[in-house]
Amino acid sequence: MFANYLKTALRSLMRQKNYALINLAGLSFGIAAFILIMLYVQHELKFDHHLSKRDRIFRVVEIQNEPGVGEQHVAITMGPLAKAMLSDFPQVKNAVRLMSAFNVTAVSRGEKSFREDNLYYADPSVIDMFDISFIYGDPAKAMQEPRSVVLSRKVAEKYFGDAVKAMGNTLLFDKTSFTITGVMDDQPETTHFFFDMLVPIATAEALPAFEWMKGWNSNSLVTYVELDRPSSAAEINMGFDDFIKRYAFSKDDGWQYLEMYLQPLSEVYLKSGHIKFQNVTAMGDASMVNVFIVISILILLIACVNFINISIARSVKRSREVGMRKVLGADRGSLIIQFISESAIITLTSVVLALGIVELVLPELNKLLGTVFTIDFISNPMFNAGLLLLFIVISLVSGSYPAFYLSRLHPIAVLRGISGRSGPRSGLLSKVLVVFQFIISVGLLLAVFVIRDQVNFIRNKDLGIQYTNRIFVGFGESGFEKIGVIKQELMQHPAIQSVSGCSYVNGVAGSQGPVFVDDSANTKLFVRYGFVDEDFFRSMDVEFADGRDFNGLQSGDINRAVIVNQATVSALGWDNALGRKFVFPQSADSSGKAEIIGVVKDYHYYSLRSPIEPAVWIWSPERFRGVVVKYANSGNRDEIRSFIESKWTSVFPGLPVQMTDATNYLTQNYKGDQTTFTLFIYFTMVSLLLSCLGLFGLTSLLIEQRTRVIGIRKVMGGTVSQIAIHLVKDYLLLVFTAGIIALPAGYFLLQKQLDEFAYHISINVIHLIVPVLLALLIAFLTIVFKAYRAANANPVVALKYE
Repeated sequence: MFANYLKTALRSLMRQKNYALINLAGLSFGIAAFILIMLYVQHELKFDHHLSKRDRIFRVVEIQNEPGVGEQHVAITMGPLAKAMLSDFPQVKNAVRLMSAFNVTAVSRGEKSFREDNLYYADPSVIDMFDISFIYGDPAKAMQEPRSVVLSRKVAEKYFGDAVKAMGNTLLFDKTSFTITGVMDDQPETTHFFFDMLVPIATAEALPAFEWMKGWNSNSLVTYVELDRPSSAAEINMGFDDFIKRYAFSKDDGWQYLEMYLQPLSEVYLKSGHIKFQNVTAMGDASMVNVFIVISILILLIACVNFINISIARSVKRSREVGMRKVLGADRGSLIIQFISESAIITLTSVVLALGIVELVLPELNKLLGTVFTIDFISNPMFNAGLLLLFIVISLVSGSYPAFYLSRLHPIAVLRGISGRSGPRSGLLSKVLVVFQFIISVGLLLAVFVIRDQVNFIRNKDLGIQYTNRIFVGFGESGFEKIGVIKQELMQHPAIQSVSGCSYVNGVAGSQGPVFVDDSANTKLFVRYGFVDEDFFRSMDVEFADGRDFNGLQSGDINRAVIVNQATVSALGWDNALGRKFVFPQSADSSGKAEIIGVVKDYHYYSLRSPIEPAVWIWSPERFRGVVVKYANSGNRDEIRSFIESKWTSVFPGLPVQMTDATNYLTQNYKGDQTTFTLFIYFTMVSLLLSCLGLFGLTSLLIEQRTRVIGIRKVMGGTVSQIAIHLVKDYLLLVFTAGIIALPAGYFLLQKQLDEFAYHISINVIHLIVPVLLALLIAFLTIVFKAYRAANANPVVALKYE
């Protein structure tokens, strides 16, 4: 019986090869797009799933509300917080603190010397809480000694060639020796907090330079807690107010007002966009994951709609086949199975072709996303159970309506020709499905145009600072002592125009804190700190609105004078800031005061997602972490980089040079937006391709059905243009209707996305009109060729039709 169904289905498909190929192409591309998107979604949803206690692990987040910055969520907390929570909350069973070892500029062994970005101070409890698996060493003892270090397998092999050789050996952290007490398995890439080297945090606490870690007035590290059960988080959140008053500050103290809450570990990767400061190595976006899930389902639906539409249109030709089968004894059930079988054959073939498309596209997708996706039939359920489920669902969705529609026809009526045309219900359904397809396509086109203009706005907006032809060279905490020497050495190159010391390439540091105005009210303002020398603003083309720059000839400028931005002046309501004074800890003046000598124009030191906040710049050499090198447009970048490296080696022997093109800093800020834009383009093209394939197939079938009508119109004097326009206009009206429906929903969703940027474009009439016009043009070109061929056909042949 099954063999007979299969044979009959294959014969039917071969009789309609063109339409079978259209369905194959549509389903293949649709399934391939669905698989690719779901690989990305699967990757995003897998983060931190390797942690066995993830449902009981929470991250502590602060809510700060300070003048100058307003309310902000911060996941960087105080040093004593973990110990206090263990003491005061019985629900907390374990706690761990993690802090970047930013004070270590180089890790070396013999001639091998590297900067290690994933080097962290941590409490020993990190081993148990984060399921760290040891290859060598005793987990219970590995992080007990202050100057001990645990390496990942990858790092151990980098320094020693073989991980086993690392045990008991030593590494130099700058000039201090650390003993390797353990080698751990490499962490999976799907973790929001990636570390390769772990040093007991007691090591940092014992250093005089880290004395501030012991106080409650400095946020410097990340705190995770493990609870007895997930529901305890609500109890702790309720108890935080009293806890903060006991240990930290209250609103009445006038220093810092804050709240705290626990964020589930399961939300840290995908749902932390509202958190302004956090130490994570990877962060996703739950809203974009949801968007792509919806897009993948819609693309799959478009492919299924093509199948249904063409099957409905073919029903005219197949109605007599159904009538004959029923006369010969076929019941409705067997006919339904027959049509579902045809759908299953096309779907199965499409799944195989889709896997081939996926295999071809994966290298480019991996390059775009920085992933290593592969087709894995064994360990990835998406490629075994998932594909089977996909095959069953698509076969049923695509084949059910045609099967039930055709199998209900009455044989006598069919053979008498009464059902020789599609009924009004099937005609209406076809039109609804075409509208549905183009609603999706127009919506995606609108998204592409809006996102493209926002990306171009970001690229071309005057940021108030220039990053082109600038290179940032970092030297860590100790390099500032030789900053004069390195500046002098680098300026020997004829193409290098200036070298300036700074906390980072954007001119600001990672720190934020209060300054107090030297007035009777002791007015407080939260500001972003920046540490630069006399050459920075000139080197980066940052303009002054008032006052002057730092001056090397005036020794009083160092640590005793400050420069502010216009946002600071506005926040304090001043007409003139020059000569006013701040009181803050960074001042070396015995009075603790620093005078404002200049006001720079507001520039975007962070991305356009964030508004420009008050900032204060201090000439404080001990806070410099590198230099910015500005070179002439005519300079050869590679040759200049080689020159910098040679001079760096002579001035800082043993310190690995770390160069970053300043434009890369800008690119990284918007990498996620550019990736999203690129993906939108790809999947919009797939959507349009599928819609056009379906429209072409549907048009071809319906024109075949109107062959006699076309012949009569020509005999009656109709021109080719008139007949073609008559055939085209109905479909263009459907596409136009789809555009009218798609635009309001697209506008609403895209406006919400744009609102995440503090500075963004406005969606205008052009954005709304162009997608509809483009969709109409694509639809017109898709069907006009077929329509003109039909209109040019010989009317004698047309009147002999059937």
